[in-house]
Amino acid sequence: MYKKEESMKYWNAIDVESMYDKHLVEAEIRLIKKHIPVGAKILDAGCGEGEGTLAYSNIQGCIIDAVDFSDTRLDKAARRLKNRTNVTLRQVDFLGDYRLDTDYQIVISQRFLINITDWKLQQQILLDLMSLLRPGGQLLLLEGSIDGANALNKIRELFGLAPIEPKWHNSFLDDSLLLAFMKRHEYALLSETGLASYFVLTRGIRPVFDSKLNWDCDFNRIAASEQMDSLLKLDTQLSRLKLWVFKNKER
Repeated sequence: MYKKEESMKYWNAIDVESMYDKHLVEAEIRLIKKHIPVGAKILDAGCGEGEGTLAYSNIQGCIIDAVDFSDTRLDKAARRLKNRTNVTLRQVDFLGDYRLDTDYQIVISQRFLINITDWKLQQQILLDLMSLLRPGGQLLLLEGSIDGANALNKIRELFGLAPIEPKWHNSFLDDSLLLAFMKRHEYALLSETGLASYFVLTRGIRPVFDSKLNWDCDFNRIAASEQMDSLLKLDTQLSRLKLWVFKNKER
């Protein structure tokens, strides 16, 4: 069940960060940027503090509508994005009344849907996001994966580590349900990628040898590098977060 008031209170707390592991954030952004063409009109749905928005705004010719329902998130984003003339910040509650353009080439949901802890509501928002895309537009979902989280927890179990459960305000996506839903609405899956190397190294291996898991360390920095990912070539099934790229029909 989605507890909207509790979620709003949490995200409006000044001391809360959308993601404390900044090496993971950078790796997410790197994945997403590969799918954003020059000159794209972008909707960054649930932009949070604007870390991703800032990176995407550096792509030549891109214009971005960055939206979030939290005053605090938008205030932080505004400070980060000051002087960015190609970014417009808007307060939007996707479960309320709002108005946005309907000709975005790219719509990004970066750990946004998982904060709506009800699959029916997640589906409702997915339909809304899909309705905002132009023909041939792409929906980029960088979201928590139940399959990936379970696979990673099996590795942790082999090492005698406790499972990592989603936080109270998160509900990860069931991979098969998501793919079936998108197919039913005639969205083609262009690619599915993840950050399995990073998760295995930092959530599966490092905790065995180090009980003090500070995120800002050389181990995590190296684990998040593209070089490490290309060397290990781990399957997406071990990634707690996955990037699904869907495309609608060229109507």
